[in-house]
Amino acid sequence: MKPGNPKSENHRKLLLPKWAIPLVWAIIVLVIQVLLPWVVAKIGLRYGWRQGDPGWWNLIGLIPVTIGIALYGWCLVFHFRSYRAAVPLGFSPPHLVTAGPYQISRNPMYASGLFTWFGWTIFYGSPAVFIGLLFLWSVFTFRVIPYEERQLEALFGDDYLEYKQSVRRWIGR
Repeated sequence: MKPGNPKSENHRKLLLPKWAIPLVWAIIVLVIQVLLPWVVAKIGLRYGWRQGDPGWWNLIGLIPVTIGIALYGWCLVFHFRSYRAAVPLGFSPPHLVTAGPYQISRNPMYASGLFTWFGWTIFYGSPAVFIGLLFLWSVFTFRVIPYEERQLEALFGDDYLEYKQSVRRWIGR
């Protein structure tokens, strides 16, 4: 088997048409990056809020939220551009993306998501959202990313290993 070919070629996979992929990702981003922090913020105290309105310093949190979601979108553009007519639904990517934000971080989608949660922590003034941010960071760092890196090494071989040597996990070259 050559690098770049999925191990499970014999298994039938659900294929998403190219037009549906942005819609699916928009729903995922809305749920994880907007609705989930809002629900978590309802759990406990919200510092800076008065009579249901955010204080002026809470509004500063919307800056990292906006930047984080924009960075997330930038990452997705580089994925969408290289998709063919249909993409198999699964955890492993169908191709190795190394351009755009992937030149700065091997995990810019995770980094932008965490940055968005940081912004929501400020906006909601919520210790619960901050705990959610720490939880997500630890899950990404110790479970998801190592698993994904092993898959990418198996799928893309030396191409991924070279990329891994030249770009840091979070930020920097």
